[in-house]
Amino acid sequence: MKRERIKSERYRPIVTVMKAKKGVPTVVMISGQRYTLTHDSHMRGHQEIKRKAK
Repeated sequence: MKRERIKSERYRPIVTVMKAKKGVPTVVMISGQRYTLTHDSHMRGHQEIKRKAK
């Protein structure tokens, strides 16, 4: 059962670091969803943002 959360509510999710570069987590898994850190100057960064929007 998933609990409905309201805006500004705080909770402690389980975060798994999947990949790190120079000590900075670049890929993390939060509640079964994969999130990546993409810098603005990253060459393919804009393409990845478009891909996520679809």
